[in-house]
Amino acid sequence: MAPRRRTLLAAVSTATASAVAGCAGFLADETDDDRDDPTAATDVATALVEDLGNERFERASERFRSNQRSRYGDPGRLERLWLALTTTSGSFEEILETSVTEEQQLRAVEVTAAFERGDHDCTVVVDGETQVRNCGLSDEYERPSYVDPDAITTQSVTLSVPDCSLPGTVTTPAEGDDVPGVVLVHDDGPMTADTPRGGTKTFADLAEGLATDGVATLRYDKRVPACEVAPEEYTLDRVTVDDAAVAIDRLRNVDGVDPNRIVVVGHGLGGRAAPRIANRDGGLAGVVGLAAPARPYPDFTFAQLEHKVSVGTHEWADLTATYETWRDEIDRVRSGEYEPAERLLGKPGAFWDSVGGYDHLETAAETDVPVLLCQGERDFQVSASDDLERWDGGFAGATTVETYADCNHLFMPGEGESVAVAYAVRNNVDEAVVDDIAAWVRGL
Repeated sequence: MAPRRRTLLAAVSTATASAVAGCAGFLADETDDDRDDPTAATDVATALVEDLGNERFERASERFRSNQRSRYGDPGRLERLWLALTTTSGSFEEILETSVTEEQQLRAVEVTAAFERGDHDCTVVVDGETQVRNCGLSDEYERPSYVDPDAITTQSVTLSVPDCSLPGTVTTPAEGDDVPGVVLVHDDGPMTADTPRGGTKTFADLAEGLATDGVATLRYDKRVPACEVAPEEYTLDRVTVDDAAVAIDRLRNVDGVDPNRIVVVGHGLGGRAAPRIANRDGGLAGVVGLAAPARPYPDFTFAQLEHKVSVGTHEWADLTATYETWRDEIDRVRSGEYEPAERLLGKPGAFWDSVGGYDHLETAAETDVPVLLCQGERDFQVSASDDLERWDGGFAGATTVETYADCNHLFMPGEGESVAVAYAVRNNVDEAVVDDIAAWVRGL
């Protein structure tokens, strides 16, 4: 539960205030409006949150400054922001507290709101005319209760990969020797070691939870954003497989870790690449696929956007525009009509070439190690029917399947239809997922 705050007014630097999730850089946008008092800004912010709480999204939109309404105050954006909170923590109950930070003519009002299953923070930026400039989630991450800090130790490591270095963290049980080890391999997109998204850190939860349960882990910054990768070199091997191989070797050489019991745990794209990583290494004890997509990758990618557009009752104009663009691009990806450096569906052509040239199901059929497949049933990106069934029975080794009714793509619990914005709402990986992975790995 988030700490409850007293209402206060404090001057802060632009850099500090603009770091608010969903409002980054916004306080640097200065205005010549007359300065108002902090009470007026607080009134506007709380009125906005109350509108959201009562699902008055059009009315909430009207509180935005007219030149910011289409970008930040779109009713569709506001509805998805609110759905992220309610699907994670249940129904809205009340506003608990507010605090105000000031930078020149703008005030950022942090509103702490109580929901059925916890408190959450959002920040509303208000100008000198008491109009809303922006709003966003500002939850801070909290370590899950199932992690025992006294039962684990951590050390920083550096992975020397071609052309650059990747910072990483090894987390081990404080007691015990020759423990099994897990290398965590990222999903698609730029990711650092903890995989932070606002109020969530999927890999931090997994790493510390598994170490508490007797399994060592290594997590590391992905090549993007840690290093520069030219678009034409942005391939599955370059950004995922090659660096995972280095991480495996590094974990094998950690004191107290059994080098013969190393497992790759791949999330999303990392799970799709896991059979390739395992076959290249040749000595892994097992593979865990967390929400690993099995459909053709362009179809899977576009299906995510179709879901994002369809959620809620209000259209989000910016999202709809992206959908229209991607709908035109997907046929080009399928036909291969693009250049390696050209971006289509948000990725360079080199990525689409590399994914298209990797037969993950054929590779899985050659992967003769034990496999654990985990899937959240509220995951809109990867599903049991479209993806898990294609994997199940396709590996050469013995396969165990676990599904989690309440979990989304990050294996964090909630209820109702999943929305991508919920990834930033304070939450943790479900303890059952951590326990299942730990028990399976220890049993190898």
